[in-house]
Amino acid sequence: MNLKCVVIDDEQHAIEVITDHIAEMPGLSVFKTFTSPVQALTELSLDDEIDLLFMDIDMPGINGLELAKNIREKAKYLIFTTAHPDYALQAFDVQSDQYLLKPISFAKFALGIDRILKKEANNARAAKEIDQVSALYIKGDHKYAFSNIAIDEILYIKALQNYIQIITNTETHITYLTLKEIDKALERHPFIRVNKSNIVAKSAIKKVDGNIIRLTNNEMIQIGEGYKEAFFTYVQNSLLKSNRNQ
Repeated sequence: MNLKCVVIDDEQHAIEVITDHIAEMPGLSVFKTFTSPVQALTELSLDDEIDLLFMDIDMPGINGLELAKNIREKAKYLIFTTAHPDYALQAFDVQSDQYLLKPISFAKFALGIDRILKKEANNARAAKEIDQVSALYIKGDHKYAFSNIAIDEILYIKALQNYIQIITNTETHITYLTLKEIDKALERHPFIRVNKSNIVAKSAIKKVDGNIIRLTNNEMIQIGEGYKEAFFTYVQNSLLKSNRNQ
């Protein structure tokens, strides 16, 4: 685990305190520092993929609370570092994760950040466990009947009234689940919802022609109006493009 940190404070010595603490904590690294909140506003972007944003509140030009409203989405966690306890309630309004009062000793810093590190470790562990799941067990037609379905063999899933059909390369399974429930179970796997009734394996898409998807088994599924934007965003992100001038 290597979490990218950004520190914003108009006082250089305050930045140095935080960067020294970051250096002492395993799993953290300094990405950028700013003494100017305006510079931070203009230079930081979503593409930076910042994990921890340490920010003073009482700064000239743009205070930390105002700045947070504009750049909060660019960092996974926001930690205010301030000498003023009176801003705690306002900090909550901009979704801060920690509120560290200056002077910030290493002990105070470590205790606050350790909660975030533990949360990240738990999230990573859970994601790894989900990613390792390669098959689903579904209930059959009586109490002790179950089918084991390899996830990479699923072509698409279709909602019926109170059931779903799971169509694989070789067979079709029917089980008492909702499409929402199976969608949740597969959210870490390469599937995409294409209309109200169908979830499709991305690897099973053979061709897209307008609003029609042709699958590798030559079945055709129509893309629903409410799902077009997400689907074609996925296609564009996967599209092989030339850098040559057209």
